[in-house]
Amino acid sequence: MPIIIFFSSLFFAEVSKSEANETLFSKDKEISSSYLNSSKELEDYIIDTGDSISIEFFPAEELSGVFTVNEEGELFLPRLDETFVRGLTKSELKTLLKKRYAEFIIDPEIKVRIAVFKSMRVLARGEIRNPGFYKFPAYKSASFINLDQSDINLEQSKNVEPDLFMRPNRGEFLDLSQNLKKNKSSENLVIKGSSGSLTTISDVIRKAGGITSKTDLSRIEIIRDVPLGKGGGQKRAVIDLTAYLNDSDDNNDIRIFDGDSLFFPKLSKSNPNQISKSILSGISPKFITVNIFGRVETPGVVKLPLEATLSDALDITGPVKPLSGKVVLIRYEKDGSVIKKNIAYRAGEKRGSKKNPYLKKDDLISVKNSFYGKSAAIIKEVTSPIPGIYSTKMLIDAFRD
Repeated sequence: MPIIIFFSSLFFAEVSKSEANETLFSKDKEISSSYLNSSKELEDYIIDTGDSISIEFFPAEELSGVFTVNEEGELFLPRLDETFVRGLTKSELKTLLKKRYAEFIIDPEIKVRIAVFKSMRVLARGEIRNPGFYKFPAYKSASFINLDQSDINLEQSKNVEPDLFMRPNRGEFLDLSQNLKKNKSSENLVIKGSSGSLTTISDVIRKAGGITSKTDLSRIEIIRDVPLGKGGGQKRAVIDLTAYLNDSDDNNDIRIFDGDSLFFPKLSKSNPNQISKSILSGISPKFITVNIFGRVETPGVVKLPLEATLSDALDITGPVKPLSGKVVLIRYEKDGSVIKKNIAYRAGEKRGSKKNPYLKKDDLISVKNSFYGKSAAIIKEVTSPIPGIYSTKMLIDAFRD
C-alpha cells in the first residue's frame, strides 16, 4: 500500500505544484495529448548537459553564438564566463541573460533557441516486448547543413535542428546564422527539417522490440518532467495510438524528450490482428532470432517470424533426432530475471500452449537426450574400445606368426 501511495504522489500530486499547469488538468489530473503536441511544447524543454544553445544579441551581435552546456550544467558566455543554466527553459534563460548583461548592453533584445539537442534516455514499461531504458540521438536523420567553414565539427553539426515545435514540415528551412564551433555569425548555415528526424512514440516502440498481441495502444501513458520554474514535479498524458496502427495516421505519434517515461497497458484479451498490423506499420520487426542446439539436424542461430512458436523453430532446424527428450527453454523475462523451462514438446499442440510456446528474441533452446538416448550413448562409449582392442590383438598375433 505505501508503494501505491508513493507512485500516486509521484505521478499526480506533484503536478499540482505548478499553477501554470493547473488549468490543463481534468478531474483525474490528466492532460490531453493536444497539450504535448501544441506549439508551446518546446517552451517547457529543460536545458541540460549536451544541449547547444543559439543566443542572438541585438544590437551587440558580436556576443552572439552557439554555446554548449558542459558537464557542470554551465555555459561559457562572452564577458560572463560560467553561467549555470541546467534546469532552465528557454524563456527563463532569456530572462537570466537580460539581467546578467544589463551592465554591458542597454535594454538588449535576446533570442534563445536550441541549436543542438542533447541525446535522450527514455523509459519504456508495461506490455512491450523488451521493456527498459533506451538511448536515442536527438534526431534520427541528419539535417541538411550547408557550411562554408570546413573546420566545423561535422559530427556535432549533424544534430543541429531548427527551433521548431512538434513536427517540422518536410522541406522547411531555417537560417540560424551561427557558426557552431567559432561562435561567430554566419549567413551560410541552413537547416532542413524533416518529420523523420524527431524521436516519437513509434520510435520508442521499435527500439523496445515492438508490441505484443496484448498491448493496449489506446491508453499509452506518458510521464514528463515539469520545469522547476513552473513548480517542478511531473505531468501525465494518455495517448491513443490505434489510428497509427490501423490507418497510418501519425497525428498522435508525438515527440518524445529526454527523461520521458512511457507505460503500455495490457489488454484483457489478446488481439492477434495487432501483430500483422504492427509489422505493416513498421513498429514491430518482421523477424526475430533464437539459438537452438542439441539433438536437431542443423543447430545454430535461427531467424523466425515474429510470434513464431517452438514447432516453427524445430521445423526450420530439421527433424528432431531419434531418442530425443524434453526441450529446455532459457530466456530473459521482462523484469530482467532469467527463467529456465523444461517443455514436454509436442509438434501438434496448439500455438502458444505450454507444450508449444511462442518464442522471443534471443531465446536459448536445447533439445535434450531422452533416457534411452543417454543409455545408448553410454553403451556406445563403453563398447567402442572393444573392436579396437580385438583388432590390435589380431595384428600382434599376425606378426608373431
